[in-house]
Amino acid sequence: MGRSPLFAGGVPTIAKILLMTGTGSSDSEHLYTARFFQVFAALMLFMTGVALQYHFGQYIAFLGYGVDTLGRILSISMVGTLLIRLQLGRWIDRFGCRPTWMVGTMTMALAVGTIQFTAQLWLIVVLRAVSTMAMAAVMTTVAVFAAQMAPVERRTESIGTMGLAGFLGMMVGSTLGDWIFSGTAESMTSYRIFFSASATCGVLSGGIVLFLKPWALIGPNALPQARIAPLTMPVTATMRVILRHWPGMILLTGVVFSMVFCLQLTFLERLADERGFKDIKVFFLVYGPTAITLRIICRRVPEQLGRTRALLGGLLLMAIGVGGLVGTQSQGQLVLPALLMGAGHCFVFPSMIDLAASRLPPEYRGVGTSLILAAGDLGILTGFFTLGELIDRFGFDRALEVLVVILLSAAGLVAYTRRRTVFFRGRPYLHARP
Repeated sequence: MGRSPLFAGGVPTIAKILLMTGTGSSDSEHLYTARFFQVFAALMLFMTGVALQYHFGQYIAFLGYGVDTLGRILSISMVGTLLIRLQLGRWIDRFGCRPTWMVGTMTMALAVGTIQFTAQLWLIVVLRAVSTMAMAAVMTTVAVFAAQMAPVERRTESIGTMGLAGFLGMMVGSTLGDWIFSGTAESMTSYRIFFSASATCGVLSGGIVLFLKPWALIGPNALPQARIAPLTMPVTATMRVILRHWPGMILLTGVVFSMVFCLQLTFLERLADERGFKDIKVFFLVYGPTAITLRIICRRVPEQLGRTRALLGGLLLMAIGVGGLVGTQSQGQLVLPALLMGAGHCFVFPSMIDLAASRLPPEYRGVGTSLILAAGDLGILTGFFTLGELIDRFGFDRALEVLVVILLSAAGLVAYTRRRTVFFRGRPYLHARP
């Protein structure tokens, strides 16, 4: 596959585009620094390893288990992540991003690399749970880092721009996974290469972060004295802060957004297999560039239009895209849904992260970010189980239709509960209440 001119120069080219299209050179230089793109590269490698796991369902099928078993495995593996989410935020607020990232990447690499050596279902569940908790640690760290490095009025832009690395990793990982399994006959050797490649990406990602200076992941929004408070305070005190600044229906967005992610992460590959076309990389090769392009062009939209409005627009685009997957019979029919869902992801993810995290005081940004990502964990747990059961009982199309209804219902509830923000004729971002 030939490289697009946009990415022919790699990450530095993206950096130049962002700098040229910024609102001011001083602000852009402040945000898009060398260490920003060093973390960008580390995240891209990490997400390449995660995207390889889109084919995890094939390994479960290879061992002789069905889609319902796969859904249960993935749901159970999310329980541990839910249990440690709050503590993850406290660790980040106390120790910083760098140590948390290092532990997360190395743990993920060890767990994923070990799965290939067992066919025991219980052990696969344990290893998958460990790798999922490690992924959660890294993704929480990324969101906190992106917010800390940016001026307050550009936090959503920073989170969105850092997310470009995720899309690039998604494209590379899904393509690499399709290539690994491109042979006519599956074998244990293919799965050893598959799991080893995913683990290697984790190790390389951690290696890049290792060379960051310890203070490099501390930005203008991370006050040294504030970063100590959350861990030294009792958990009950932290919970009181969370309840006092509860993000409300924004957490519902995290749940439904992650249910869609479940579809892309595992069940899309199973849908393609059932319909007779095993190659799913076309979905991600459209999804990724769409989200990347819109992230660059529209990165200031959440601040200018309003984060809640951008979030609602993204939910509607995702709902239409999921609906477009109903009746899919060929890989060519994945293009339009990928286009719409990529556009929706572009607006939903950075908006919901910033809306939820900014509800809490600055010294609790790690905890606030963990809270919205915990809602995402709940969505993944619910999504894997629910979609797995629906697909097993009623088929893919009915499961997709249910997911569309869930997305539209969530959008309606968010719009109703935040109607004063949605219909306000100004710049909602400038108001203290997000």
